[in-house]
Amino acid sequence: MMATTVLSERRLRRVLLALDVVGAPPAMLSFAVTLAAHFEAELEAMLLAQSQLSRAATLPFASEVSLLAGMERRLSGALMERSLRGLTARIQTMMAELAGPARIRWTLQTAAKRGWEDLLAELDAGSLLVSGHDGRYAAAPGARASSGACVVYDDTPAGQDALAIAEAVDTGAQRIEVTSAEPQRMARVAARLLSLRPGTLILPAAVLARHAPILHPLLARLGCTVVVVG
Repeated sequence: MMATTVLSERRLRRVLLALDVVGAPPAMLSFAVTLAAHFEAELEAMLLAQSQLSRAATLPFASEVSLLAGMERRLSGALMERSLRGLTARIQTMMAELAGPARIRWTLQTAAKRGWEDLLAELDAGSLLVSGHDGRYAAAPGARASSGACVVYDDTPAGQDALAIAEAVDTGAQRIEVTSAEPQRMARVAARLLSLRPGTLILPAAVLARHAPILHPLLARLGCTVVVVG
């Protein structure tokens, strides 16, 4: 297939995994590890420390309430740092257990970012960004997700790469070609995606950037795994 040829020529070198302070479900890590292994790419996990939360924790009235025990406790910058270190250690352990058998190179870094959207500027040719939303995560490549995968693509090299990645994730992935940059066309694409409600959405970074006013709110509503191709 031409899509596979284009991807091999451009060479997928890096899978960038965006994680937030809520944690890293094993299914999400497994998806990213398997994707990196499939394309022989390096996995770079980024734990988004969300600087706003750290600053808010230093306010004199900052506190949190445990959902399990119903207990309230004061927050502080030191407490947030300890929690972040503990979370980082747990993620490192899970990644080592998953990435070891897959024999892939991987790193884990902490970044003071507001959200996964801040990582889009770091994407370049040969890299992709994986992010999850609302606790719903895609199955590993080769296994069909319960709500399937969908790829939005154009005729650019990144668009053809998105097609090849969709084939690896789900051989039955729905395909939506973007042939026009007109907002009306993207509005129809958004309506189609809402009706499909895919478990995984794959699209080029340029398409996401060009239609950000429509697509960013849509991604929040879909609550799916997003794979953005650089």
